[in-house]
Amino acid sequence: MNDRLRIPQDPDYFHSLGLAAIAFARLEWNAVWCCERLSNGYIQTIERDKKTAGRIARDLESLFQRVQDVTLKAKALPLASRFIDLVDERNGLMHGKPGTSGTGDQRLFRGGREWTIQEIDFFADECVRAASPLNSLL
Repeated sequence: MNDRLRIPQDPDYFHSLGLAAIAFARLEWNAVWCCERLSNGYIQTIERDKKTAGRIARDLESLFQRVQDVTLKAKALPLASRFIDLVDERNGLMHGKPGTSGTGDQRLFRGGREWTIQEIDFFADECVRAASPLNSLL
């Protein structure tokens, strides 16, 4: 019990990670709901087909490609592209490799480079900025 507390903790770092996880989840579910609006029953496929964020992003792009209204399509496709980019960033963060920074703090690393609090906060901000126009489409 409480084994998780054996991990050296940096409350500021963990807070940033938690906000980033929630910001991405909100973005992802805005994308899911856009897919649902374009393909009734889509939401039922998420768990059944074990869809990852990457799969959802590709589905969103595909569904936006089928939109007949040229103006809406031109507005929507860049949103799908941005979501695809943020999925890659999220994967780099949440699938990061744990390690100890030069200052002795526990951090996540991508390609040997530390994810700093500033980078994590920037990522979370980008997720919120990307989610807003998707939500507006709903």
